Parts: sequence; C-alpha cells; structure tokens
Amino acid sequence: MIDKETCAMLFEKYHRIVYNTCYKYLKNTSAAEDCTQEVFYILLKKKSKIDLTDNLLSWLIETAKRVCKKYIRKNSKILLDIDEYSETIADKNSSVDKPLFDEVYEILDKEDADLLLEYINSDHGKRQEIAKRLGIKTTALYQRVKRIRERVMDYLDNE
Repeated sequence: MIDKETCAMLFEKYHRIVYNTCYKYLKNTSAAEDCTQEVFYILLKKKSKIDLTDNLLSWLIETAKRVCKKYIRKNSKILLDIDEYSETIADKNSSVDKPLFDEVYEILDKEDADLLLEYINSDHGKRQEIAKRLGIKTTALYQRVKRIRERVMDYLDNE
C-alpha cells in the first residue's frame, strides 16, 4: 500500500523517466506531459493494490506505454481530419470555408505546404514520382511528410 507522501516522493524520483518514455512515443511535449500526469494519476488511484516490493519502475514504464498508445489511438483521428480537409480544399471547385487549412498553411513554408497537399492527394505511384522529382527515396519522402504533419499537429495542439 502506498500513501500520498510516498506517491509524491515517487513522482519526484521517477517523473523524468516516465516523461521521457512518453515523449519517445509521442514526440510532443504537451502530450508527453499529459500522459505523464495520467500515469501518476493511475498510480494514485491504484495505490492500495500496488506493492513497493515489486519493480515499480517497470510498472510505471509499462503503464506509460499503455497510456501513450491509448493517447495515440484517441488522437490519430485528427490527422485523418487534416487529410480529408486537405482533399476537400484541393478540389478547385470546392466552396468550403477554409480557416483551419489557412491557419495550417501559415506555419508551413510554401514548399512544405505544397508537398503536403500533393502527397495527400496522390496514390503510391504518384508518391514515387514526387520522391524522384525531389531527388530522394520514397521512404525519405514519407519521413519528410511525417515531420510536416507533426509540425501541423504541434501547432494545432498549442492553439
């Protein structure tokens, strides 16, 4: 059984390790902080069931991984929404109001914004052409688009 003072001591001792584990999964400061807080909230909720003689650090790390995976599943829809919204905006005949899309483009330089839009509206074969035109491998293109999306997500998270 763990009392509140022990929980506070455990937080001081292990919060950086838990935060680093969360950050490794999420690559987002705010999300990692939220998940770290969630891990210690779970610890506090389950304090009567946890035995300090067990390997508590392992439990914290495994709990952090589960919390991060849950966070990713819950928030991955946002990226899909960006893709769908981008496809709608890309349609030249679309009369959709585009404030979110315009905001996103404010944080990207023109080259990255154009690349993201082109990538979203392309199939695999077209993506190979894009990579070739840029003089990079297709896997490098995927990584570049992933980093662009992460910047967009960071921006949207901080709004």
